[in-house]
Amino acid sequence: MTAPVPPDARSNSRKRLLLMVMEPSLRSLFTNVPPRYDVVEPGWDELDDTLRGASPSSIVVVDPYAGEPSGARLPLVRDLLKRFPSVPVLAVMDLSPQVAGDVQMLLDWGVSEVAPLGPFRTPGVLRHVLWQAHARPFKRRLEAVLNGYVGSDARGLLRAAAEVAVEGGQAPELAQRLGVSARTLTARCLRAGLPAPRHTQAWIRLLLGCMLLDDPGRTVYSAAYASGYASERSLRRAITTSLGVDSTALRRAGAFATAGAAFNHALHQAREAARERRRPGPHRKPE
Repeated sequence: MTAPVPPDARSNSRKRLLLMVMEPSLRSLFTNVPPRYDVVEPGWDELDDTLRGASPSSIVVVDPYAGEPSGARLPLVRDLLKRFPSVPVLAVMDLSPQVAGDVQMLLDWGVSEVAPLGPFRTPGVLRHVLWQAHARPFKRRLEAVLNGYVGSDARGLLRAAAEVAVEGGQAPELAQRLGVSARTLTARCLRAGLPAPRHTQAWIRLLLGCMLLDDPGRTVYSAAYASGYASERSLRRAITTSLGVDSTALRRAGAFATAGAAFNHALHQAREAARERRRPGPHRKPE
């Protein structure tokens, strides 16, 4: 099997933002940020406006303690995750035994990664932690919505498709991400019981848009832009065509849950079609 292309080798992907909301004393941790990221330092009062227009490949880095033992920024982190649960948040902190309860609390709130201060200064550790946080909320939601009939090969392809979608990529970028040709990708999708790559990636982009619609801090326009649609109208049209509802009703019902149910139905149809192709016909030899 061909190895996946490393994330930093995908030159046609959109630039990721690293939004540092932390104390000036911790800026030295980010002197070796991978070139795939642009570092931006918004204040807490600017963060909402920044996130509404940011790609979902962006990562927010926070210091929940702000240099104090009391966890001064913990309420701000909690409120951020309530407004933008789709955003990967990386908490950088001193992992002493005294904060073990806070670490679990942060993870329960939806923080994507918690990184210790010491090893985090190493470029290799920084790169690994950022990649672990990349698209984490979307992949987590996607895994949770898939039913048990979706096999491991299909799940691996869908995780890769999610990573591509948050950077605005489509089927050609998915093939590049996996290091295979378009024809090989089509064959892998069909064997795994998935729709053709173009349709699979279109579904993943719609799921991404619906996840962003569930963010209380986003508008339909910002969800459309962030999920790679050309316009708000394009997202609304995709919702109506694929889900049979308008975006207003969809948000009331729970956009991602509704889209996830429709996606599982599409996957069921794709699996049935794959079984039909494998079933010996009257003029075919058994495989």
